[in-house]
Order: sequence, then C-alpha cells, then structure tokens
Amino acid sequence: MKSKDILIILTLIVVGTYFSIVGLIEAGGFLKPLAIAVLLTLICIPLCRKLEGWNFSKGLSAFVSVLLSLLAFLSFFVIISAQVANVSDRWPEIKSKAKPKLEEFQQKITEKTGLNLQQQLGMFGFSGQTSGSKPSEESEQELDSNQSSDRTNSDSQPSPEKIVSNASQEVRIIVMNFFSFLSSTVLTFVYLFFLLLYRNKVKLSILKFFSEKNRKEAEEVMSHTVELGLNFIVGRFILIVFLAIIYSIGLSISGIENAILISVIAAILSLVPFIGNIIGYVLAIVMAVFAGTELGGIIGVSLTFGLAQFVESYILEPYVVGSKVEVNPLVTIMAVILGGSIWGIAGMILSIPIAGIAKIIFDATPALKPIGYALGEEDVDGADEQNFLSKWGEKLWNKFSKK
Repeated sequence: MKSKDILIILTLIVVGTYFSIVGLIEAGGFLKPLAIAVLLTLICIPLCRKLEGWNFSKGLSAFVSVLLSLLAFLSFFVIISAQVANVSDRWPEIKSKAKPKLEEFQQKITEKTGLNLQQQLGMFGFSGQTSGSKPSEESEQELDSNQSSDRTNSDSQPSPEKIVSNASQEVRIIVMNFFSFLSSTVLTFVYLFFLLLYRNKVKLSILKFFSEKNRKEAEEVMSHTVELGLNFIVGRFILIVFLAIIYSIGLSISGIENAILISVIAAILSLVPFIGNIIGYVLAIVMAVFAGTELGGIIGVSLTFGLAQFVESYILEPYVVGSKVEVNPLVTIMAVILGGSIWGIAGMILSIPIAGIAKIIFDATPALKPIGYALGEEDVDGADEQNFLSKWGEKLWNKFSKK
C-alpha cells in the first residue's frame, strides 16, 4: 500500500508536469504577452509610486509609465535594428575577411590531426561532398541523374505567374509575422497599463482567497514577496543596463565594430551564470577576429570582460540585486533550457526572473521552504537549513510510513 501510494503520487506529478508544459506551449500566444507585462509591471511600480507621490492620479501615472516603457522599447528596437542592418550591409566584407582565416584554421587542423575538411564537418554533424573531395561511384551516378533531371527542368522555366505566386507567399509570411509581433507588443503594453492601474485590486483579489483569520499573515507574506520580487527584477534590469554600458565603452575603445550589438547580447546572456558570460566573450572575440582586429583589440576585449565580471560579481550583484533571491547556476541553466523549449527566445529571457520569483514564493511559504532552499545559492553556514531539511524529510517519510 505504501509503495502504491508513492507510485500514484509520482505518476500524477509526471502526468501533471507533462500536461502543464503542453498547455504552456499551446497557450503561448496568450501567456507570453501577459508574462512580459507582469515583469514590466514590477519594474514600473516604483515609477508609479513616485508619480503618485507627486499628486499624479493612478491613471495618469500608469499612462506615463507605459509611455516611458514604450519609448525605451522603441529606442532599444531602433538601436538593435540599426546595428543588425549595419552587419547585413557589411556582411560581404566580413565574409571576405573571415574566409582566409577559416581556411587557415582548417588547414592547421588538417596538419595536426590528419582529418580533411569533409571529416572535420562530419564530426560536427555536417555531411556532403566538398569541392576538393572525389565523389564515389554511387555519388557520380546520383550526380548524373540529377544533372539529367536539371536539364529537363531547365527546358521548362517557371512561368511568371509562378514567380509572382511564390513572391506573394513570401511577402504574406513576412507581413503576417510583422503584424503578429506588432499585435503582441501592443497587447503587452495594454496589459501593462491595466496591471499598473488595478495593481491594488489584483492584490486584494488574491487576498480574498484566504480566510479572515489568515488574511493578515497572507498579506504580510504577499507584501514581502512582492517587495523582494520587485527588488530582484529591477536589480536584474539595472545590472543588464550597467553591463551593456561597460561592454559598449570597452569594446568601442578596443576598436570592435558593432560594439553596441555585441554588448547588448552579452549583457542579456549574463543572466545565465558562467555559460552566458563565456558565450558573450567568445562572440566578441570572434567578431574581433573576423573584422581583422589586431592583438591589441583582442587584449582590450579580454580586459573589458574581465573588468565587467569583477564589477558584476563584487559591486553590482551584492548591492543592486542582492543575494537573498539568487538562484544557483544549475537551476538557472535548467530554467533557461526549459524556457527556451517552451517559448523560444522569450521563454529563455523570462525564465530567470520567473525562477527568482518562484524562489521568493517558496521561501515565503512554510511548506515549500525546502524547495526554495534547494533553488538558492550554496551557503557557508547552512546548519539551520540542513536541520530543517532533515526534519521535513523525516515528517514526509513518517507520513508515507503510516499504515
């Protein structure tokens, strides 16, 4: 009976988790704008309170906060679009500079390992014949058959109607994607306005789920949770802005082209501990090498990222974000991977704040404190927490051991 109960509970957890993830994927079109709006609400609450302290009405303070958020979003979008357009315009030049370096790198690998280009590509999951390799007899037969079919196809050129139809299809897909992005953006800011306007009503609505006896305690827990969540989200936002500024200044001084684009990407990637910083550093180095930067520029990139890591670890994180709601790297990486598999890039960006807020809620709920402790950073003096974990485990074991 005991084993059966445990098996039933584990089965329900697995099935519930599966259908929850499937539901999140299917409802992504509705939930993604709402989730982004909730996080923006936490960021804008201090601004709303400041405006209301200046005798602004709730509606006007919410409108001003949304307007400033929209201006910040448009500024970010314009800067990134300009940087991407610059990379696109200069792509042939970057490609011409990168090609000899890649060929030289491939040649060195061949000299050291004895592997030709086709074998090197096969190690990374790529296949196909290269221009320098000799095709086998089967590939020659396939090539002959393909050439004959190409000759027959070349006799019948596509009609103008078909070309127009294909072009209209591509234009329609681009227009649909643009309007989908535009509608999601507008919906996000609409959610943001009403969440700011009715934030007190949302709080009171949640408190009504508790009895009069427990409502005061629930209000204290909720206020503490919202305060920590607010500090966490705002702190992370400030951290990203500071890192982007540090990266931009350092990479610009080092002579790296498209420094702003690389800096913003590296600052956002810093949300993922260790891995994000490494990816941002490698991206900056690769762009510097492909652009033909000298050794001094590469050293400048390394010094910039080293300085940024020092400032982030010893100045920004302890004083801006705080250590009470920090999530350990293992949970962070798992959350990013899970968020990416559910909602793509938006899920990866949202996963870190959601994990931090979840830890805050778990820490504030007595029954869920062990999970909150498991999500947090490693502590030096963790005797009390470990004793609490052991006691909680004994209670759980005794519960299932009862006949």
